[in-house]
Amino acid sequence: MNNCLKCGNSVPVERLALGYKTCVNCSTASYKKPKGVMIWTHKTNPEIQIMSNDCWESQKKYFIPNGPRSAVKNFSKNICS
Repeated sequence: MNNCLKCGNSVPVERLALGYKTCVNCSTASYKKPKGVMIWTHKTNPEIQIMSNDCWESQKKYFIPNGPRSAVKNFSKNICS
């Protein structure tokens, strides 16, 4: 039996020898890459926090900036008009 369990295409012999039962296209389609962010615990000592894709999706609002990055831009807006 050299057919993929999901799509029915042939599975390479090398993958079957490793115990995989799906083809390369089906196995990589459902794989979500892990993500990470830089955590600055000290001025010159950053750390990388690696997290799963589900954890990233639930917490990305804390890591992605959603406004101007400069304090000058924050205070230069004309809020009186």
